[in-house]
Amino acid sequence: MSEILKQSLIITAGCAVILPLIGIIVHGIISFVLQKLFGLFSKSGALYLLFANTLTFPGVVYHELSHALFAAVTGAKVNEIKLYQKRAGHLGYVNYTPRGPWALRSLQMTLASCAPVVMGVLAEAVIVYAFMAFSLPVWGKGILIYLAISVLVHMDMSPADLKSYGKGIFFVILLIFAASFLYLYLHGAA
Repeated sequence: MSEILKQSLIITAGCAVILPLIGIIVHGIISFVLQKLFGLFSKSGALYLLFANTLTFPGVVYHELSHALFAAVTGAKVNEIKLYQKRAGHLGYVNYTPRGPWALRSLQMTLASCAPVVMGVLAEAVIVYAFMAFSLPVWGKGILIYLAISVLVHMDMSPADLKSYGKGIFFVILLIFAASFLYLYLHGAA
């Protein structure tokens, strides 16, 4: 029983930490690379905003629609989706209202906040598969590379996303632990 408990704790910690960690790492790497590419331009500079808002716009759309999809699927009310705006530091946003009992609201906040990471990993996997599995013309491969870069640039968790993730994660941790413990117990893991 103690081995099952230990494995359940490891699974729970991994699930609760991996997604925001991927989001934070991607955000840090992309910010660093963009600062190096654009030299003296800050995050509010015209060249940075041109790249982040305009040139990688499919990634913005994918990011925001990921939030909206996970919020809606889990039962939250999606109030507003903004895909493009010309304000420094903001690309777009999704405004949603968690609904239902505390546990469901917790699940909605946690899953909606990490949705761009989950959906981004999925999109990158599909793009890599398509790139490798199909014989595409050069322009087709170029489109896939462009989409991969666009999604990657926006496959992060903003400070607002991390705050929302933190508000809901307690129940999700309990849920992951219970599910992993039950699965391991029923399947005789030792």
